[in-house]
Amino acid sequence: MTTAISFIIVLGVLIFIHELGHFAVAKLCGVGVEKFSLGFGPKVVGVTLGETEYRVSALPLGGYVKMVGEGPGEEVSEADRARSFTHKPVWKRALIVAAGPFMNLVLAAVLFPVIFLIGIQVPAFFDQAPLIGYADPDQAAFKGGVRKGDVIDFVDGKRVGNWEEFLTAVALSPDKPVTLGVMRGGVPLKISVTPQSSPESGAGYIGVYPPMEPVVGETASGYPAREAGIKAGDRILSINGARIDHWAEIEDMVHKDGGKKVFVIKRGADTLTIEITPRLNREANVYLVGISRKQDHVMRKYGLFTAVSKGISSGADMTEKLFGVIKGLVLGRYSLKTLGGPIMIAQVAGKAAKTGISEVLSLVAFLSLQLGIINLFPIPVLDGGHILFFGIESIKGRPLSERFMSIAQQIGVALLIALMLLVTYNDIFRLLN
Repeated sequence: MTTAISFIIVLGVLIFIHELGHFAVAKLCGVGVEKFSLGFGPKVVGVTLGETEYRVSALPLGGYVKMVGEGPGEEVSEADRARSFTHKPVWKRALIVAAGPFMNLVLAAVLFPVIFLIGIQVPAFFDQAPLIGYADPDQAAFKGGVRKGDVIDFVDGKRVGNWEEFLTAVALSPDKPVTLGVMRGGVPLKISVTPQSSPESGAGYIGVYPPMEPVVGETASGYPAREAGIKAGDRILSINGARIDHWAEIEDMVHKDGGKKVFVIKRGADTLTIEITPRLNREANVYLVGISRKQDHVMRKYGLFTAVSKGISSGADMTEKLFGVIKGLVLGRYSLKTLGGPIMIAQVAGKAAKTGISEVLSLVAFLSLQLGIINLFPIPVLDGGHILFFGIESIKGRPLSERFMSIAQQIGVALLIALMLLVTYNDIFRLLN
């Protein structure tokens, strides 16, 4: 029930804000609005105020604003010509269409600082001194000489007092050598490392982790760990006879090899032995058993100016990542199977609702940003497609032919349906697997 209600609220806010943009600017430009609908299909409930019917429709996967004289070839009486969308100047029509995605971008821009004002959940280790709990033997830090137990005091001469400051300094130096000031057993050392650039985000990383107890936080449905009997709260003592002191050691032993693994775990006062055969995740090309780490979080709140700064930075970062994902999909670096649809949004919304208001607002801001940007793409049916056609009309000096518009809309609808079928298939496939 929480999932369904959260999904409806999140989607309802996004749709309402988008359609409100179209509605408000249409009114400002003198265009008559016949219907303002949240959802498609048959009317569930509605009320008429003035010239506009405000309604909630049966299918909650979108919405629309029906304006006077909006449809191609729609007959408009002489009395309604002044209120007709089609008979307004091109710039006004473009403004009305652009207002929807613009409002989504405004919503995201407002919410990002609010989220930091309310407070966000961050890993508890962010505020702790950068004590190395594990250094990946295959990564830059270990190769440069960093070892478990080292404490990082400086990065390029600048003091870092906690893990967040340390990770930020490393992230900002991809593919560029940095000098770490390290304290090892009371002896200060200087170690030079070159952070690698993350293929996903471009940020630098060197392969070090804080102390992480190998305690299971969650098990994934459909994966071998849950099927074998692993439960949240289990502490993993060893795998195939090798002692486990850090969560990253589990990943090292599981990700690269699909052979049977013998887990020895501590559950309360009992010690259990469980055999698990990892499953290959073809998307990530790693073997998984379906467990995630138990992680403590703390609530962190920020002042107004810091919240605004972090909100802007967060929005810019998400925008950059969105275009990076789109580029990866176009170039084939990312699989279309990674795309999610309404079912995935509902699942995420449900989890966010159980976590807290800041998580719900973060989801709304993230989805609103995506909706605003993607809707501006010059694709028929999307707002960006209409804006493109208005631009062509302004250059030609006359409207595009109804036949051309009709064919373009049919192509756009076909693409949209194909995309919806794909993401729905992906969602169902994830549920079944």
